Amino acid sequence: MKRIISITFTILAVSGCKTTSVKNDVDTAFQIAHLEYLGKKLYDAVLSEDGSSPYTSREQDLLEMSKDLVCEGKYKAVSVVDEKFETENIYLVLSPEKDSGVQFGRHLKFRFRLGTNDIVDVSPSTKTCLLVPAEGDSIPFSTHLVSNVPTEFHVFLSLYHEKPIYVSTSTGLWSVEAGKAALVK
Repeated sequence: MKRIISITFTILAVSGCKTTSVKNDVDTAFQIAHLEYLGKKLYDAVLSEDGSSPYTSREQDLLEMSKDLVCEGKYKAVSVVDEKFETENIYLVLSPEKDSGVQFGRHLKFRFRLGTNDIVDVSPSTKTCLLVPAEGDSIPFSTHLVSNVPTEFHVFLSLYHEKPIYVSTSTGLWSVEAGKAALVK
């Protein structure tokens, strides 16, 4: 398995990672509903894990193979099944202390065909390691270059920090708050 994942990871690194956005022919309303759904499931999965469980061998392999993509800090691995697309998403979420700011990146998503070790794609949350201060009533903001809409990572971060987040993408400025993403008019 390690060799197959390593080869797949190398191919993805050379050809470029796919984004977390749904295929371009799918309308934006579906994209938004799907990222809100996954963001909420990611939030629930992160909160249900106490962080004391050791990584599974699969998670450890993913961490080792992505060592050039991860940022400094402790990552939490969680699994979220996406019934709509029959995939299992293994998320590696960088977990700083809440009071240190909003950790926009870099988190990673490994999407597998459900019940297999076949990787569909690998999606980073950002192109860099990005920690944005979010003290008091300040509203975190990030320019997002990885997809044309916010991702489930933004929904997760807004829920986790219990505050709105603004995200600028190629399609405009987005507000992500309380599990919902909306284009700012």
